[in-house]
Amino acid sequence: MGNSMAKRKSSKRTRRTTKNLNLSTLAESAIIGSALTKMVFGVNLASFATGVTSGSASGTGFFPNQDGATRITLPELLGINAAGKWSASRVGGTYGEGNTFTSSVMANVRANAFQSVAVALITPMAFRLVRKTFRKPLGIVRKGLKGTGVTV
Repeated sequence: MGNSMAKRKSSKRTRRTTKNLNLSTLAESAIIGSALTKMVFGVNLASFATGVTSGSASGTGFFPNQDGATRITLPELLGINAAGKWSASRVGGTYGEGNTFTSSVMANVRANAFQSVAVALITPMAFRLVRKTFRKPLGIVRKGLKGTGVTV
């Protein structure tokens, strides 16, 4: 007495098309991410990731732990100094006399919250408006980029 039931078809379908890179969505995400990074860490997204800041007492460049208590970058949090050397004592950053990570973040939030939240709310609306307004010209660009896997 064998099993006479038919094999059930799988309900999970495999995706046949590749996921494209959408430049406008990428730009929108970068603008929102930069605004939120500015609100919390006091620097834009690129400065946070690279550690290169501008407008500090040290000038423009890679000055971790020397660019002010409210400018927090990823290299500072990882404990990397200006010479590119890592030290366990610097992990988490140094914030000067009487400052902590929490006090620095709170100072950044107080100084940048309104502007950053406004950018985070207005950016998607602006991108939606631009996409609707420039639908036909963008269609021509999309046709030209069709085989590359990049869209706008």
